[in-house]
This record gives sequence, structure tokens and C-alpha cells, in this order.
Amino acid sequence: MRTLASVLAPVLSGAAYLLLIPWDLRNRPEHPGELIETTPVRTWAVVVFVLVLLALGLWLGRAGVPPWQAMPLGAGVPSALLLVSYLTHRAPDANPWPLAWVCFTVLMAGAVLAAAFAGRLSAR
Repeated sequence: MRTLASVLAPVLSGAAYLLLIPWDLRNRPEHPGELIETTPVRTWAVVVFVLVLLALGLWLGRAGVPPWQAMPLGAGVPSALLLVSYLTHRAPDANPWPLAWVCFTVLMAGAVLAAAFAGRLSAR
């Protein structure tokens, strides 16, 4: 079970990221020529993605994977995909993406870590 979870978790988290989070995360004008911008990220998609990460963390914890090993298994692939997305879509002005990547990576890893701890405790 532990090996299966260790192999499937990165695949499932990466697939969830690719299905739910847009590749180009830059803000866009709501209408051509307008100053107001909107994000391409949808709230429901972020909520579903977080739920997937939490479920994977719980599963990894219950499967006996130590929480510090569950973090890269659950959040590693989405973090790498997010970094590639940021690096391939350069901002025309100031570049906030390196800081944003660090923040989102910490949030994803923290969610998986907390869920893995909870899964490990519930398996006892």
C-alpha cells in the first residue's frame, strides 16, 4: 500500500494541477482596452485542488508514509509545474512570480504535511 501511494500521489497531484489550474496565470483585462484585470484562476478549481492535496496527504499518512516524505510526494509535481508556468510566462513589469511561487509551494506542502500527520494519527 505504501509503495502504491508513493507512486500514485505525485501522478494524481500533477494531474489535478494540470486539470484545475490554468497554465498561464497572468491577469487579463476583463474586456479589450479595459484597465480592470481579472485572474484566470477560478475559486472552485482552487478549492477542488486543495481538497485533492488534502486527500492525498491523508492517504499517504494512512499508508504509513512519513509526513516529511509525503510533502514532496503530494506537492512536488504541482510545485514544479507552477514554477515552469511562472518561468515561461514572464511579467512585463515587476516580476512577483518568484515570491508567489515560494508562497504557494509552502501552502501546498503545508496542506499535505498537515493532512499526512492527520492520516498517520488516524491510522493508529
